[in-house]
Amino acid sequence: MADSKPIVHLVTAEEVKDETREFYEQFTSAGKKVPKWMKVMANCEDILVGFFTLFKATMDDAPLPAILKWKVADEVSRLNKCEFCLDVTHIQLRQFGLTDEDVSKIVEKADEREHAALEFARAVTKKAYEIDPKVIENVKKYFNDEELVELTAVIGLFNYINRFNDALGVFPE
Repeated sequence: MADSKPIVHLVTAEEVKDETREFYEQFTSAGKKVPKWMKVMANCEDILVGFFTLFKATMDDAPLPAILKWKVADEVSRLNKCEFCLDVTHIQLRQFGLTDEDVSKIVEKADEREHAALEFARAVTKKAYEIDPKVIENVKKYFNDEELVELTAVIGLFNYINRFNDALGVFPE
């Protein structure tokens, strides 16, 4: 699957325009390759610009710690079986100092607060319209309203990213 091509055109650096050019330049000026998902998303500049804004606002380090957000993102991606996003979440989690074993045992090694977040992530991903009241009661023990909104945004963002990448054939490089 890693060699498969997305079902839409991969927009090259020569083809990008306006704000999208800035995103490409952030990667190339740092000596990095423009990721495949970005080349896919660049087919619709408004989506790419909006995505970057949403991603930055959602995945920064406040009010919830970024490491918790990436653990939740990993759980959502695992549930959705999104190869690309699992690859990305594992890289991010290792940058926080987690070992490969830690990454493979996120649920088992989670503290009570993390367990509540992961349980909520599973409930939202599987049937958001039918969450067990016990799950909600438990997550509200550990998260205030602002944190719960952000936690739900992380879950929603990664469900979106998972579906976007899988539907358009963006797999790990």
